[in-house]
Amino acid sequence: MIIAITGTPGTGKTSVCNALGLEFMDLNKVIAEKRFYTGVDTERGCLITDLDKLAEYVRRVYKEKRKEKKGGNLMLIESHLAHFLNPDVAIVLRANPLLLAERLKQRGLRFSAQKIRENMEAEMLDIILAEAVQRCGAVYEVDTSGKRIEEVASAVREIIDAETAGESRRKEALRDKYKPGSVDWFKIPNCKKVCS
Repeated sequence: MIIAITGTPGTGKTSVCNALGLEFMDLNKVIAEKRFYTGVDTERGCLITDLDKLAEYVRRVYKEKRKEKKGGNLMLIESHLAHFLNPDVAIVLRANPLLLAERLKQRGLRFSAQKIRENMEAEMLDIILAEAVQRCGAVYEVDTSGKRIEEVASAVREIIDAETAGESRRKEALRDKYKPGSVDWFKIPNCKKVCS
């Protein structure tokens, strides 16, 4: 089973994955190290990913892992692009766009004002969530706003455990608790101003 931890940059994907204590594949590192890109978007300061090559690599590593029986039947992948690889399950991390902007500003030069605004707007409009729902069999939406990393990691771990154990009752309860569309930034004061 391939489970993707995805979401807009700044929602806490890498921090949560590190806190899980599980092996995971950081797709952004793989893209850079294996040169799975076709060029550089100089306007946005990012690599243009070759998703076909990346998907092929992930599937190959997953097959090898299963063949060697390393880590059981689970492969955890992490990136804002992870849902494009058609995982079995996608866990979309979300964050209040105003909090997201603060997190991205702390990253310094990697995020220009334009790039921060684009990410805030993508978060407001549920872009990654909508993409995940289109591509993945099961999608969970977890709000990270105002929560400690350990708290979010605990929720994510509960989802992973239920999905990999195949416990249908627990899985159904968690899918209902974290169903797509449960987060609505337009209901939060000051968030409406972001896209206006």
